[in-house]
Amino acid sequence: MKHRLKLFYIIPLLILVVFLLASCSKEDNDLKGYVGENKIVLLANTTIYMQDNSTDELLVNVYLVNSVTETVTLDFALENNIVDQQALTVLEQSTITFKPGEKKGQLKIKSKSRGVLDKEHTININLVKNTSSLPLDKTFTINLIPIRRAEALTDHQIELLDGYKRRGLDLYPLMGDIPVVANVKFPGGGNLETMFNAKDIMLNGYTSITLSDLSTADRPVLRMVSNPMGIESYLYELFRSETVDDKDFWTQTPSVQQIMELINLSPTSKETFEVELDEIAIDLKTRKITYLSTLKDINNDEYTAVPFTYKYTAWDRLKKLIDEQSPLAVENYEMGGSVYPGHYINNGDITTDGFTKDGMGYWREPTAILSDNTLKFQFTISHTNADDYVLFNIEYKLK
Repeated sequence: MKHRLKLFYIIPLLILVVFLLASCSKEDNDLKGYVGENKIVLLANTTIYMQDNSTDELLVNVYLVNSVTETVTLDFALENNIVDQQALTVLEQSTITFKPGEKKGQLKIKSKSRGVLDKEHTININLVKNTSSLPLDKTFTINLIPIRRAEALTDHQIELLDGYKRRGLDLYPLMGDIPVVANVKFPGGGNLETMFNAKDIMLNGYTSITLSDLSTADRPVLRMVSNPMGIESYLYELFRSETVDDKDFWTQTPSVQQIMELINLSPTSKETFEVELDEIAIDLKTRKITYLSTLKDINNDEYTAVPFTYKYTAWDRLKKLIDEQSPLAVENYEMGGSVYPGHYINNGDITTDGFTKDGMGYWREPTAILSDNTLKFQFTISHTNADDYVLFNIEYKLK
């Protein structure tokens, strides 16, 4: 397995370790500019944007400019959170308590609705109860973005589906928004501090599925239009951890810094990240499923993996400059300043164990099984700073 992007990190490693040991705390960095009067400050942990997809989560850091000598309890609430009589998000823990000497807490907001919005919507977090006299600096605004949905089936798609059904394969139960449960096993041990710990995550959501344009009368092909495999939000989180949320290495690389400035990319810039998956082919006779394809990494080397495709607004801006032959864009891109998600996640071959863990790692042979009631997948992905594969087990319940 090739992880050539790691080369950009190895050279400055020792220098950065020394620098980080001498640096101030994250809290002090986040609160830079807040001096004098003690107050309550709400700041984004990463981004202020999430999708109306019932799965996205967003963290908000709650700071006191100065620690206190008495216990302070704060209650927060969401405003402008109802559309068409549906709650769009939920505040999972609305109360923050600061004990003497403490100055940081955290709120978690989770998307609750799915597909309710047809345009961007703002939700505010406000302070509704405060046992102290400390003022709130300002309310915090979340931007909720509509999701893509599979369009209504065309006459041609219905004709194909009817043909498959006559031949014994009814795919209508897989059309539309299909419930999905994804188990994500993250091995830990990666090259970044945020990747040291192993994780075992269960994700529940929906995938919008339709019949692909690649389908023929003898070969049905599925296309996952939104939240493929139920892991779109997880892939974005992993991608961000490799890039804009990596304050120690990636964002300190000169070519990356040039690109970020050139395209106005930051951890809090307004970006859209969407994933699709096409080419899920089903054999009409055996129901055998094939879904791997040949992809190319940042060095144009070929590898085989699940062919996720990404729409990422920061990459759209950079790609436009590269196509226009902007010298600054081309030079720094060639020096490793890419922001294309596929260069950092799902960027290595999964047909064999490239991490050579002697059977003790997370690699598993990719599989897919379609029964009368379920559609199941098992596959892995690699990523730039990985020490092993991330393992996914996916299950769709058919309608």
